[in-house]
Amino acid sequence: MMSVKKGNRFSATYSNQTYEVVGKWNGNLVLAATGPDNDECLMYLAEEIEEMVSANQWARVAEK
Repeated sequence: MMSVKKGNRFSATYSNQTYEVVGKWNGNLVLAATGPDNDECLMYLAEEIEEMVSANQWARVAEK
């Protein structure tokens, strides 16, 4: 199982948007867009993020 924690960044390969894990909400990871023109937040389980990385829908781009 892949470790996902606050500060990890992922790039959505289908949209070229980058998101950073900023915290948790009720067991879900909350990701915030890093681009200045995007104020979107996403919520996923760690397992869902791992599935998207495995399917090449998302790519890990940085770790803190």
